[in-house]
Amino acid sequence: MAPLQKRALYSLLIGLVLVAALIVVFVIKGDVTAFSDDGNLRYLTYGVLIGVPLIYLILVNLTLRKPTQIDERDRRIMDKAPRLQLVAIYISLAVWVIALTELYRETGQIPRIFVTLILFSTLIISSLAQSLGILIGYWRANRNG
Repeated sequence: MAPLQKRALYSLLIGLVLVAALIVVFVIKGDVTAFSDDGNLRYLTYGVLIGVPLIYLILVNLTLRKPTQIDERDRRIMDKAPRLQLVAIYISLAVWVIALTELYRETGQIPRIFVTLILFSTLIISSLAQSLGILIGYWRANRNG
């Protein structure tokens, strides 16, 4: 397994664990609106929402800083990975807009808590999709020989 591939896998797995933990905490607390009422939940959420992209940057950038660990195939994979990242961001934003519009159609106002959650979820999805894009790139490269 190539160093970049290994680091992308670690980044994806750690990110998914942190996101799953955050979802469990939100389910235990009741719902997303608990975010604005509970300071500890907010700080935990901020930690996870900042931690996932930070983990990606640390793990992947460690590989990118060592030119001896990256070859031409790695560079091609890194060039193509943002395609999946962009699609994932567009889909997540579309889901947010549709879901919030439908949930709050009668009131005509979306609670401001969602603005923060949209921003941070976009950062998380971006990082996870970048890692996934790298892994898919290696899978395709290995499959095609």
